[in-house]
Parts: sequence; C-alpha cells; structure tokens
Amino acid sequence: MTGAAGFLGRPLTELLLARDEQVRMLVRPEDRVGSLSATGADVRRADINDHAAVATALRGVDQVLHCAARTGPWGPAAAYEQTNVRALENLVRAAQTAGVSRLVHVSSVTVHGNDVGGAADEDAPLRSEPNPYSRSKVAAEQLLARMISEEGAPVTIVRPGWIYGPGDTASFARLARQVETGRMMTVGSGENHLPLIYVRDAAQGVLLAGLAAAAAGKRYLLVNDEPVTQRAFLTAIAAELGARPPRYRIPYRLALGLGATAEGLWRLTGRAEPPPLMRYGLQLLGGENRFSIGRARRDLGFEPQVGMAEGIRLSAEWYRARPDVPDGVGARA
Repeated sequence: MTGAAGFLGRPLTELLLARDEQVRMLVRPEDRVGSLSATGADVRRADINDHAAVATALRGVDQVLHCAARTGPWGPAAAYEQTNVRALENLVRAAQTAGVSRLVHVSSVTVHGNDVGGAADEDAPLRSEPNPYSRSKVAAEQLLARMISEEGAPVTIVRPGWIYGPGDTASFARLARQVETGRMMTVGSGENHLPLIYVRDAAQGVLLAGLAAAAAGKRYLLVNDEPVTQRAFLTAIAAELGARPPRYRIPYRLALGLGATAEGLWRLTGRAEPPPLMRYGLQLLGGENRFSIGRARRDLGFEPQVGMAEGIRLSAEWYRARPDVPDGVGARA
C-alpha cells in the first residue's frame, strides 16, 4: 500500500489490519508513520520513483492499494507530473513484473471537472481544469486506460469525491476556521450540491475495489449520494462550532473571477505558497456536482455509512482539539 501515512491511507490501513491482512506500507523516507509502526505492519521506506526500490517492496505482494499522490491545486507542474503520472507508471509496471493480481488506483471525481453542472457517472467525459493537479490526474487516468486495454494491466480505478473527516487540514479545517471567525461567505446561491464522502467510507470503497472480482479494469465513483447542499453543509459546521452560519454570499462567477485573478497575480510574483482564493476550491464549493454510485453499489457492495451530520460532528470534534489551522478556502478531492 502506498500513501499509508496520509489522510486516506491511515484509515485504510486500519481497515486492512482489522481484517487481519498482512499489510506492507510503502512510505516516503521523510513520512511519519506514528502509531502505525506499532501495528505489526511491514513498513518500507522508498521513493516511489525509484524502480528498483519499488520492485523490491512489491516482492510477494498480491494486491496494491495506491493512495499516494501530490494533492492541492498549486505548485510546479513538473512535480505533479512526476508523482501523479510517471511514478504511477513505474508502480504499475513493477506490479506487473511482480505478478500482482490487482492494483487499485485512487483518482478523483475532479477528473470530470470541478463543476459538472449537474449529475454524472463514470462514463462522463474527462475534463482538465487549469491547475496542475487536475491535469496530472486526468493524464494518469489516460495512461492507465491505455495500459489496461493494451497490456492487460490489472488495475481498478476509484474516484472519491470531496473527502473530509478528522485529520482533514486541506478542506474541513480551513472551512471550519472561516465559519468560526465569521469570514465565510456562501459561494453562489448555496443550493448547489456537494460530492462529499467521509474519509472512512472512502477507505472502505478502496478496500472493496481490491476485493471484488468484477472490478478488474473498471472505474468507480465513491461519494455519499445523500443530497447535501453547500448551505446545509456550512450551516451544520456552524452549528457544531457554536458559530453563526455565513450571512453573506458572493456570486459564483464573480468568485471564480477573483480566484483566477489571485492565481494570476501569484504566478506573476513567483510565490510558492498558494493564493487565499483559488478556482479549484471555489468550484468544488459552489459548483453543482452530483455523482451516481450505482456501479460501485452493484459491483463492490459499496454503501456509505457516515452521513453528513455524523461526519461533521466527528470532524468538528477533531477540529476543536487542533490548535493550528491554515487559512483560506481549500478543498480536497
């Protein structure tokens, strides 16, 4: 398993260990594995771009769950390409050589664009957005599609939605801080729907994709299809934190224009840190994104267990105990 020390990887590792699976974790040399190192899992440290090291780590492995990725919409395009595309190809080829029976690749609903404008399923077209994360995730899926069709690569692709939960510094913590301090604004009408999925449900979907025989060579969306609007989501966060729901709103198109302007200014000035407003997060928050999980239900037996109310309660409980939270509107998908 790759990315075991990450936001999705940790609960997935816990699910595997609860099943008494023999887990081998491939982590970066600098990753902190914390309590995972005391679970009895086999921890291997290596750069996923190192073919020899990856090949060694895959010896005797039957299944690979690939959660590692460079996330977030800001940074050097070459770095996203290297981690999300080239390293992925290296991993798949090493898995083929090692005789791995199934590799599950964790992609994202954002390969369909950050605002599908309605409802979509796995057959909706891929669409890159103007950020290196989106481009690299689309390129990764295109690469895998060729390897599956031309080489018979034993790959299953899962596309989680907006993953949130305890430990989510990329999106939930940022939104909670904005709501708590009274700086959060509704993006658009607030009646748009969000493609949410609680982190443990996402981990369960990845696990099931590796187990189901019918999943070989297929793609699956993983969201909680409970209809949740942006307004309901932000209002529920406010209620858990004892704060006032957002009182003001910004028109959706205006927000995107401001995000594009901020991105342009940051690029002109060569800043390494992301701007406080970006189209990526604004689209996920203000766009209309409803996804069908009928295929995952049928083939995988996937059924989300944690609804919005419970997910926000657990996330807010974690947030209240966290002293340092980054500012800005972000989203993880």
